[in-house]
Amino acid sequence: MTARTATPPELAGAAYEQTVRRQAQRLEEELIRQTLEDVASWKRAVDDKWANDHPDLPFNSPIPPEEVEQYRVRVRTQDYEWVVPSFERFLVPDPDELNQAIDALAQIEAMFEGEADFSGNWTGASAALVRVNDVRTEMSGWQGSFASNFADSFVTPLQNVVPNHRELIRLSREQLECTKAIYCRLRRSVLDLLEQSIKATQGLSGGCDPDVAKWGTITAVVIGTALGPVATGWGLVAAVLLDAGGTFAGGLVPDGGRKTESDLAAPTATEVAMNIHAAMSTLGNDLFGEEEVATAAMRMIAGVIGDHRQAVTRSNRSGPFSVPTPALADATPAQLMEGAFRPAR
Repeated sequence: MTARTATPPELAGAAYEQTVRRQAQRLEEELIRQTLEDVASWKRAVDDKWANDHPDLPFNSPIPPEEVEQYRVRVRTQDYEWVVPSFERFLVPDPDELNQAIDALAQIEAMFEGEADFSGNWTGASAALVRVNDVRTEMSGWQGSFASNFADSFVTPLQNVVPNHRELIRLSREQLECTKAIYCRLRRSVLDLLEQSIKATQGLSGGCDPDVAKWGTITAVVIGTALGPVATGWGLVAAVLLDAGGTFAGGLVPDGGRKTESDLAAPTATEVAMNIHAAMSTLGNDLFGEEEVATAAMRMIAGVIGDHRQAVTRSNRSGPFSVPTPALADATPAQLMEGAFRPAR
């Protein structure tokens, strides 16, 4: 059975959740500290609050000391309350929630045991599927129109359908694996964003190298249209699918290949906080775009299957995933007595 790609330990379960909450709390505390201690940050905070609270007064109006103290309290208790809850939104989705479905598909895939080559031939079979091959031999002991129909219109198409089902299951499993990769990369992006945000905030007093305070998302996975030889006849040739081979070649969470880069550094804590919020929006948008591709891929696969099955049902003919009902299934006693299905002499 194909082994499922494991989620990196630091991105799984309680380890990830604890790190996000701890780092988010640390970021909130750093933003508060720098807003109060960094001269430029404190001036920006006071000016902004005064302007918001007194839009009718001149900008340079004297600020009463008691009001300045109220601003200090608001910085400590209100201004950055959004930080921890905002990062907690990224505790879900959990990539490991897909494990059960991925494993179930892998088990079914293994039951079909076999490989399709580039000529469309399929070799290898489980003990149960060997019976499909045996039936053709056994039917050679019968003759009549029903016997010929059973072999040509049922057994032969069934042999062709089996590898298609395996390829279909493999393709579906790979799409889920790629979706898991998206969620793992989201989590890595979140942890990186927290780390870089803390650096950008701490660098206010002593200055911060802009390159140190850069952050880039890594949610993107590889998108491709290359399918197996069996799948090319399904109507999926131009499909937009997630390419598992390309996605996992560089690891579940690659070191490079960041999709978007954002500057987190800024002159004041207020502006750093604004940059962090913007980066979180960028990450959310990137995730949405990736999920849209993953969802469209699964819907496209389901739609193709549905279309083929409807065509087979209407016409009782073979298709990539279904075989027609053999004439023998509806045989009447009279037809059998007339020799439509009889032992070979």
